[in-house]
Amino acid sequence: MEDYSHRSTFIKSLFIDIPVGHLSISQKKGMIQVNGFGSTFIYKFSEWIMRLCFLNLLWIFFTIIGIGFIGLFPATVAMFTIVRHWIKGDTDLPIFQTFWKSFKETLLKANILGYISVIGGVVLYLDYALVKNTNGPFSMIMMLLLVTVSFYYFMVTFFLFPVFVHFDVKLRECFKYAFIIGASYPLRTLYMAFAVFVIYYVTVSYPVIFLFFSGSVLSLLMMRFTYVAFEKAEAKNNKNNLAESVQA
Repeated sequence: MEDYSHRSTFIKSLFIDIPVGHLSISQKKGMIQVNGFGSTFIYKFSEWIMRLCFLNLLWIFFTIIGIGFIGLFPATVAMFTIVRHWIKGDTDLPIFQTFWKSFKETLLKANILGYISVIGGVVLYLDYALVKNTNGPFSMIMMLLLVTVSFYYFMVTFFLFPVFVHFDVKLRECFKYAFIIGASYPLRTLYMAFAVFVIYYVTVSYPVIFLFFSGSVLSLLMMRFTYVAFEKAEAKNNKNNLAESVQA
């Protein structure tokens, strides 16, 4: 019978750790790089989890101390302010101090902006309830018109707070900027609508997510989508201004 002992010895040796002292310099460097990458990734991942969790808790806390209807929109603006800094690469900013400063400074403006959006949503809902209960040849046309208006409403709403924290413009111009940039990049609206749906579904399925990640993750995604659109719009505007100056 054939002896397979040398084969089994070879196979077992594949699962035995090779002493580091027997490795070449290049092999040792490779192991250090792999271990270093793994440690860095775990550290960065944990750091981002803590940031998002802390920011979400701040958002909920300041909403509550603002009795909900007063604190919700300033807290949301402060949250978008933080994630905008993160997207720009300023990840070492003091989160609480920056959040509190933004909350105080935008208390009135954020509520005006937010409740104008709420009123618009209520009007659309009442129109929907009216059209739904209407029978006639124009009911379908009115419903299609209402769907179109609703799309632009959500588009402006999605872009509104990112525009407010990104551009130094008056409140009424926030709506204009949100409409123009949103209409120029409609896919961004669809991306944000999908993000809202996913976050909502996950939050409903696992309610604990709302406490730790719902608002912060959603604001980070929405700010990321809109920030790309802002950069493209600003680059296009600068190019047009340069062309006009050259022609002049």
